[in-house]
Amino acid sequence: MALANDVANAMRALELLVPHPEGSRVSEIAEHLHINKAIAHRLLAALVEVDYVKQDPRTSAYFATHRLGALGLRQLSSSGVDAWAQQALDSLAADCEELVRLAVATHDSLQWIAKAQGSNSSLRIDPVMGQDAVPHATASGKAWLSTLPPERVAAVLDREAELSTTARLPLDRAALLVELEEVRRRRYATTFEEMDAGINALAAPIFGAGSDQEATGTISIAGPSVRMTSARMAELSPLLLAAAESISSSWPSYAYLAAAEKLTA
Repeated sequence: MALANDVANAMRALELLVPHPEGSRVSEIAEHLHINKAIAHRLLAALVEVDYVKQDPRTSAYFATHRLGALGLRQLSSSGVDAWAQQALDSLAADCEELVRLAVATHDSLQWIAKAQGSNSSLRIDPVMGQDAVPHATASGKAWLSTLPPERVAAVLDREAELSTTARLPLDRAALLVELEEVRRRRYATTFEEMDAGINALAAPIFGAGSDQEATGTISIAGPSVRMTSARMAELSPLLLAAAESISSSWPSYAYLAAAEKLTA
């Protein structure tokens, strides 16, 4: 159990360091992880030893190295993201001529990993790759939340306070829960300048593990509010839902496991 806690805290320390290139002090990491400074120092020293973290000799602050980013890029490459998502993202971006983004879900977060942009629609790794979507204020976050059971929704919203990015609108849990019911009925979520001024978006969940399971990711369309009106979002929604279904059918691992189960049935 102690080893499991150390591993979990080490990974959370990395997550805390990534958004802060100027570095964070041991006391800050300890406070966020609710552990004492001696344990935090030991975990950071272990990460320094394997070169995922460095310490600034002038300030004593710790910061994540590019080794962590390289690991993420290798994982994306090995997952075949360009093979199983590029066509759907490129096609949708070309049709809507707006920014299209793909996000993947972990146990308690949703992270953007790739995008395609309008007529220049070749799939590119997003500049904020690995950044968590703010659950209550992004279309992607709402689309994902709509697939989670109530206790998981509550846990994700509780964790939201740890994110390095903040929304323009505060969290109103009661209103959000009502909105999630509408998202489930409509099958896609929307935001109107809730995260960034002048930007509206819509997003649909991707059910890579099956339609009766939690979403494994989301696909979204975002654009200037002057263009992305409620009416235009409704027009784009069939294209968005079709792209989500296409990516769901080719989602890594889950699609392979489903095929394997059919062969052995």
